[in-house]
Amino acid sequence: MDTVALVIAVLALLVALVAFARSSSSGRDAEDVRADVRRQLSNQADELATALGALRELLARQAAGETLDPDQVREGRLWRDVREGAARAKVEAGEYRVLDVRSHQETAGGVIEGALLIPIDELEARHHELKRDPRPTLVVCAMGARSAAACEFLSGEGHFSLFNLEGGMSAWRGATKRPS
Repeated sequence: MDTVALVIAVLALLVALVAFARSSSSGRDAEDVRADVRRQLSNQADELATALGALRELLARQAAGETLDPDQVREGRLWRDVREGAARAKVEAGEYRVLDVRSHQETAGGVIEGALLIPIDELEARHHELKRDPRPTLVVCAMGARSAAACEFLSGEGHFSLFNLEGGMSAWRGATKRPS
């Protein structure tokens, strides 16, 4: 009888230990879930603050008389797309400075004269080279996607009056020259 009681006591102890281990694991899992939710809420708060800042800037620009395009407002973009013909006319008139974000291999075939060449993968480290020129900046790449990403990055760093060349250099019909 003592042996049966001892076996039952050992089994009860094992059941208790398994239950304790599971409850500890559940506690850790719950804490992991809470930490993950806190991180997600923090990220969403940061994204919301960024979006609100962009909308405030757009509203301030509109109040100052700047004409905004509807896509800028809908998407909260502080930059806008520009078609090749309009961009070419402003470049030829000296009204735009040009930032080319293509790679060195891509620009070897030709660039818009006077363009500042900063490959997109170097932009984060070199964006300070963009002087606060009063002229708007036309940002170009091969097809228009990397230059849009560059505009998004630059606007987040406080650069304004940014224009993305729709279609990139593949759409450009103006003069080009080999980089020096």
